Amino acid sequence: MPVLNADTTVGCELPQIARQLRLEHFKRGDEKTIHTDMEAASREGLPAPVAVGPQVAALIFQQLRLCFEHGWIEGGKCELTFRRPVFVTDFCVAKGTVTRREDVAEGVRLYCDVWIENQNGENVIVGNASGIVPAPNELSPP
Repeated sequence: MPVLNADTTVGCELPQIARQLRLEHFKRGDEKTIHTDMEAASREGLPAPVAVGPQVAALIFQQLRLCFEHGWIEGGKCELTFRRPVFVTDFCVAKGTVTRREDVAEGVRLYCDVWIENQNGENVIVGNASGIVPAPNELSPP
């Protein structure tokens, strides 16, 4: 059963999804790039390898799948902006808030602001998303 439903109100916070990133999450064989190797990142002046953006953004997609279930798979929409680098040693938390509701033929479309914060409270990815929840069932006669 999805976390969000037709009774969800504007201002409702989405459940948070958190992950401690690790270099192992991004390694691919013996590849030595700024995404997979500490020395390669250091040569470019980086404090650590830079996490691959879509893998970090997946925290938001996981959150939206939990919130909307089927209404995310069919009918979900999302626009994201990557604001600053995420390093493979960062702790990231996907957060979100319902900002608007709209009745649609399939039910109710809920619009959300979504973002990922790192361990310093910085928004590293920001955006908006929406998904469909079923309309409330009509009351059955007694």
